[in-house]
Amino acid sequence: MENKNLLTMKQPALGKRISELRKQKGLTQEELVEKCNINVRTIQRIEAGETIPRSFTIKTILQALDADINVDNIINEIEISNNDRKVLNLAWIFGIIYFVFGVIETIADVYHITQNEMIFGITSYACIKVISAITFVLFFMGFIKLAKKYSSKLLEVIVYVFMITYVFSELYDIFLISSSNETIIVTSIVELMSIVELIIFGTIQIIFGLSLLQLKTKFDSLIKVNGILEIITGICVATVVLSSIGLFFLIPTIIIEVVVLYKFAKS
Repeated sequence: MENKNLLTMKQPALGKRISELRKQKGLTQEELVEKCNINVRTIQRIEAGETIPRSFTIKTILQALDADINVDNIINEIEISNNDRKVLNLAWIFGIIYFVFGVIETIADVYHITQNEMIFGITSYACIKVISAITFVLFFMGFIKLAKKYSSKLLEVIVYVFMITYVFSELYDIFLISSSNETIIVTSIVELMSIVELIIFGTIQIIFGLSLLQLKTKFDSLIKVNGILEIITGICVATVVLSSIGLFFLIPTIIIEVVVLYKFAKS
């Protein structure tokens, strides 16, 4: 196989070919690390087919190996394993469930804020919040898989932050609704916390969108649309005053997220 075809190979074939090229040069993994200044664990994982390197990483390794290639034609095609495919399939399915419960939850929250009364009982409301939290985590596990497949540390970290923050937010809402304290001081604190919550979620969503825009995949256009929608939604939410517009943008944003995971699961 010619070296120029190395850039279109999928794992684990890519890792095996890099290993062959390294051995042909008479280099150990440690010696290759010295030449390309890449972590030895990264080299080990690439050669073992455990991770998909970024285009820049492939370029650096191949240059260190003096491989005769056209580095401007790097294509990062990724083979989705059967196990990852199962996770992605479950993720988009839970994404649909999350979307349904998210709509119900939002209606209940808005009604409670505007009318100062509950549509559902406390137990039913708490169950909706818990289901929403669980389905959100399972939904976004799909993006964790994508982050690992495309070696995007930023995406992986921000998704974990997103999941943890969302779960704590849902638990906090359950705590508030279960509390009977309605004093002026408590109400002011709740309003302040709501503003802080919007700013935090908006910021997380902006970073999430930016991390998606950095991914180089075969569904580039779809990922870019998703990333842009995330950023627009995040900006609206973070400004607080435009949070209602953010809720409007959140609908197509979640739908695109589901479509993204569906496309990768079926690819």
